[in-house]
Order: sequence, then structure tokens, then C-alpha cells
Amino acid sequence: MDLRLPVSLASAYRSRSQQARVVSEAWGAEQLFCAACIRDQLDSFRNNNAASDYHCPECNERYQLKSQSRPFARRVLGGNYRAMCAAIEADTAPSYYLLHYAPTSWTVRDLVLIPHRSITLSALVKRPPLGAQARRAHWEGYCLDLDRVPSAAKLAVVQNGLERPRAEVRADYARISPVLSLKAESRGWTLDVLRCVERLENEVFSNDDIYTFSDELSTLHPNNRHVIPKIRQQLQVLRDTGLIEHINRGIWKKCFA
Repeated sequence: MDLRLPVSLASAYRSRSQQARVVSEAWGAEQLFCAACIRDQLDSFRNNNAASDYHCPECNERYQLKSQSRPFARRVLGGNYRAMCAAIEADTAPSYYLLHYAPTSWTVRDLVLIPHRSITLSALVKRPPLGAQARRAHWEGYCLDLDRVPSAAKLAVVQNGLERPRAEVRADYARISPVLSLKAESRGWTLDVLRCVERLENEVFSNDDIYTFSDELSTLHPNNRHVIPKIRQQLQVLRDTGLIEHINRGIWKKCFA
């Protein structure tokens, strides 16, 4: 992977944001790859495709590139809230490539891949609607809350200017794939419980340790009034997908780094 962005393309534009868009999209068309299969280059969609920038002709995985000159913080600005909710429920949302580049040298510093099935409804934060006088009156956008995406589903491709081997990235993708292959209506709960497991300090933990997150999970899933049984069910799902191991009655062990 060439970590140098094609800065020569920026000379045709005055706006810094336009320069960044053109340069990063051109770089992505040449350098990004599919983690879901062995395809080492993605195809670009035609302009004005609001949902995705690239797709894999081998497995039809869709990707959207978001780039900025500063490290990504907790929230990433998204598009139409209702459209994204519908895409998540229909399993048609794109995976995200998050690109952080150095603005002076136009080189890639960090690149993270978030598989689309790891983005759940609870990870979306609805923004206030536009006012009645706006061109898109009452339009609602969203932000993606990266803290609500499990760490296991944030796949590092480039870290501090150093590219990771693609085989390692694809291995990370394969490790989380059993959870991502679950049906959309149940996957949100599983990923939220996985995120809670990741936040526990100890490698071995108990049911009671996870139950401390019951209020948080209840807030994320207000329609479920049986939170504790649901947590136990999701621990069994995580066991079946190989991400945790059942050690003893009510005792579990993490099987991921």
C-alpha cells in the first residue's frame, strides 16, 4: 500500500475540503482492499452515490471512505439518520474506512476499517433536525459513536504511518465474522454485550461482572424489559461464536486480545 496521497490532484481546487475529498477518494480507488475476501482492489461507484464510495466485485461488499487531517475522535459525522437506520435493518449499510492523514505531507497516518454489520442502531446518535426554513427542512442527520462499536470490530489497517499485513487484517475480520453473520434484529444486542465484555479489566469474568452494565444496556434497548436474561443469552451467543469461553457456572473467559 502506497501511503502517499496523490497530492497533485489538489491543484485544480481552491477549497481545502474539496482538495481532501478528491485526493483521498483517488487514493482509495487505488489502495483500498476488501477484507471480506481476497480482492486487493476496490471498484469506485459512479459519482453521486450517497451511500457508498467503493464496492468489491468479488463479494459485493460496499465501502464508504471518510477522511480528515486530524485523528478521529469519538463521533464520526454521518448522513441521513432514517436512511441509515433502514440500511442497518435491511443489511445494506456500507463498511467504513476511516482515514487520518497528515495535512502537511499528505500521507496516511492511520486507517481503520469498521465492517458494516458491526454498526448497529444503538451506535447511531441522532442529530437535531434542521429548522423549518432550511433547504432540507426537518432533515435529521446522525453521528456514528465509535465508543458504541466493539474494539474487535475496529480493524487497524495502518497505525502511526505503518501498514499492517493484509493477512492480519483479514484474520481480524474473520475472527469477528461469526457475530457479524447473525441476523440484524439480534446482532445489536450481541455486539453491545461484547462491547461490555471488552471493557472488563480481567480476562476471566463472571455473570455478575456483566450485570453491572444492565442499566446501560437497558437504556440502549428500551423495548426489552428482561435485560438480565437477555445478557445471559448473549453470553451464550458469544460463546458459540468463539469470542468467549465458558469456564464454569457463571464464569467466562475472553478469547480475544
